[in-house]
Amino acid sequence: MEQIPVLAQDQHNLNEFSVLHSRRAVQELELKDIRTQVEDVVDAKNECELLDEDDVDQIPLIKIGDAFFQVSLDTLTEELEESESKLEKQSEQLDSHMEMDHSRIQELKNLLYAKFHDQINLD
Repeated sequence: MEQIPVLAQDQHNLNEFSVLHSRRAVQELELKDIRTQVEDVVDAKNECELLDEDDVDQIPLIKIGDAFFQVSLDTLTEELEESESKLEKQSEQLDSHMEMDHSRIQELKNLLYAKFHDQINLD
């Protein structure tokens, strides 16, 4: 089997593939974390829906920075909705970046496998 020479462009493509592949693993963990946070916020919102303004002792505290504060049920619900919206937006942006990275990874795989055939393993 003849060994195919690795050119500078090939090395650049391999390096780019490696960076994208590593970043994808980190992004998957971040996405999982964001989705868990969204679930937690939704659960908190559902719990708040079961409460009345009269149940002041039952209204959970809200965390701002390192401190916890008592707020009205309406304020707490608004904060939770805002948090959910921000997290959903982060999730969508991360999904979009992951799709672009995945497309580029596939392009690089096709390019590198076309040149190196079975002499390279990118999986």
